[in-house]
Amino acid sequence: MGNATVEVSGAQAARWAAELRVALVGAVGPAGSVSPVQVQRSAEMVIAVIGLVFSGVEVAKTITEWWGARRREGAAVTVLLPDGTRIELTEGSQARLEIAMRQDDAGQH
Repeated sequence: MGNATVEVSGAQAARWAAELRVALVGAVGPAGSVSPVQVQRSAEMVIAVIGLVFSGVEVAKTITEWWGARRREGAAVTVLLPDGTRIELTEGSQARLEIAMRQDDAGQH
């Protein structure tokens, strides 16, 4: 099992993170888990954080597909892995995210 933290930022960060959390609950499988959304506010930005425990790369696909549908609305997503890897989603970043999550998942066994 791997784990990751997903940060969602933008004008509707809390609402978007709640939507993404619902999608992730289905993607992590019965052995995984998705934490409740935690909202962090600063003067400049709101970031909603979701913690994940997962197996496989389905989670990476779910995250990138969700982001692809929301990015034009201003949603930004960053995935943080325990080894310090930080992946800010951009066009074409799904493969990089899948590789990083696969490595994290394999390293946790």
